[in-house]
Amino acid sequence: LKYCNLKSASCQTGEDDQEVGIMTDEVGQEDKDVQFPTLTERPTTGELLPFMRRVFPLFEASLSEAVHQDVGLGRQPAVASPDGEKLEIRKQARFGLPANFIQGCLGAEVAVSDMAICPQWYGADHAAVLFSWRETSKPVPGSSGGPFTALARPLRSMVGLYPILSSALENSEERISLQPVRCLYSFSRLSSLTVVNCRPHIIVAGTEMGSLAVWDLRAKTSKPADAFGMHEHAAGEVADAAAASSDKDMAHLEGKSGESPWLASVFSTDVFSVSTAAPGALDEDGEMWDRKGQANVDSMGVHCVEICCVRCSDVVGGDSLIFALDLMGVVSFWRVMELASVAHNSTKLALQGTCTVADSTTNVLGGFLGASYICIHPQQQAQFIVCSTSGLRQANRQRSQSITDGPRSLELTHHSDPALHGEDGSQSQEIIPSMFGAEPCSAAFSPFLPGLLLAAYAEGDLALFDCSLCVPVIQWAGAVPKAPCRSVSIAWSPRRPCVFFVKAHDILDVWDLADRSYAPVLSMDLGGQSPSAMQSMLEDGQKATCELQVTPCGRPVVGHGGNAIVCGLPASLTIPLQEVPKHLARGETPLESLLVEGCEGAQNFPTLARHCREVNAPMSCRLERTVLSTIVASTQPLQAWI
Repeated sequence: LKYCNLKSASCQTGEDDQEVGIMTDEVGQEDKDVQFPTLTERPTTGELLPFMRRVFPLFEASLSEAVHQDVGLGRQPAVASPDGEKLEIRKQARFGLPANFIQGCLGAEVAVSDMAICPQWYGADHAAVLFSWRETSKPVPGSSGGPFTALARPLRSMVGLYPILSSALENSEERISLQPVRCLYSFSRLSSLTVVNCRPHIIVAGTEMGSLAVWDLRAKTSKPADAFGMHEHAAGEVADAAAASSDKDMAHLEGKSGESPWLASVFSTDVFSVSTAAPGALDEDGEMWDRKGQANVDSMGVHCVEICCVRCSDVVGGDSLIFALDLMGVVSFWRVMELASVAHNSTKLALQGTCTVADSTTNVLGGFLGASYICIHPQQQAQFIVCSTSGLRQANRQRSQSITDGPRSLELTHHSDPALHGEDGSQSQEIIPSMFGAEPCSAAFSPFLPGLLLAAYAEGDLALFDCSLCVPVIQWAGAVPKAPCRSVSIAWSPRRPCVFFVKAHDILDVWDLADRSYAPVLSMDLGGQSPSAMQSMLEDGQKATCELQVTPCGRPVVGHGGNAIVCGLPASLTIPLQEVPKHLARGETPLESLLVEGCEGAQNFPTLARHCREVNAPMSCRLERTVLSTIVASTQPLQAWI
């Protein structure tokens, strides 16, 4: 009877209807070529001798390149003695494009707009040269044009990558290379480029549309036919190339003599440029553009005008930062992201923020700054300098206001001629013409001292600034050759703290402050006809971003006449000083040691020593860095006017 009122029921828990799935990517397969004999059961006596003939020259070239790199970096003593060497600059290599390619495909003269150095890419330094040319009317290509002509027709710029082999530069004759190992192209005109620090395989360039393009040198190159989706057999029928071209340089560019050098970009920030569509525009699906969903796109760092300069900061915290400057003075900051998967690797840019260097104004131009160049403080990612028609502007990416940030603008001290006063003596005219003004053309930070900035001006002056002061500590009036001009580029030597270079038109000057602080020690005429200074100022053309770069070994690479020229220097200008020069050997007393202990807070002019930021330097350069700081502290400003 106790079981008469019980009922049995069932419950579905779902455990009997459960499926477990695992999703994995497909296995990636890639064919690779090896260069050694296969070890099989059959005898390899016949394969070993050809293998040794191919491998031994590679071993010898690698060992020779390593020795030259060690000598250039100061790890081994140079063979030549600096006392008996000849002080002169000589041309060691010249990089350019074939004449048949320029005349037949481009139809305009080629100029070097910007350059960058790819350090130790595949064991050697490479020069990335940005070539640009004017847009000209070209005849309509016929049926025999071919895919190569169709690829080069819409281009207005390209980047050529050339190896700088130390072993090949020891010859007395100049080596000419017209075959770039990589040709980076984009159908939008490129204005500036940079190489990501510690990632020499990634190149970032700015375009006239306000976007950034990224190239990965590890990516597979493509033939000109692949850019238009043409089959190789169909492209061969269209092209008028029954036989290989007799010109080896053209055959290299066409990809007929080996691997094709053409490489397309792997990523672009065009979405940030086209996102500023006008209200009422239609998107790619034909629907109305929703401005509300974009959440202040303009505040996300969209460049509405051409990006004039792109530079990369030093590696801080394990990563570097890309700075992009446009003509209006808007600076955007980007991080490089490399996403790796089993199937493929992808490279992208992540926007980190923006800032405006121009002052807020109610002018009809909207605070147009007319910026041209940007340089970043060494070994940091916060402070940077912008060159513009309004002078040198100093800004902080973090928008902080501290005594360590220094003044907002760095200016030259101008003087007026008393003889030009009016009759009443109340007005005066400036010596500097109003059409030039004090417009900075280029600037560069010393990689050895914090805040030491070298600037070149269109009027022909050079100035050395301490970014904690608003006026220059040293000014060389009329030091730039063939001034006034805007095409002036400057750069510091990464091997000698006291050496810097100035390139103006077809003249390259080498300054050594440890030898003389009032004039260059060497000067070189690059050759060729150049337009006059006044004509270049008024010419309606594109201004080059930078025509001067320096390799890690201390060799200057200059752009002139549509070519990049590698110059060789004496050993005394590439090996750091190991003893103080006699004319600079004198006792010094630091200003900080003169302060009475306990009265630091009562001084009228507090020093910035406790805010000074240290810059790491190699052990071999520390003595010369001390010499440079002594020269800067003891040299009086050099400025002269008539």
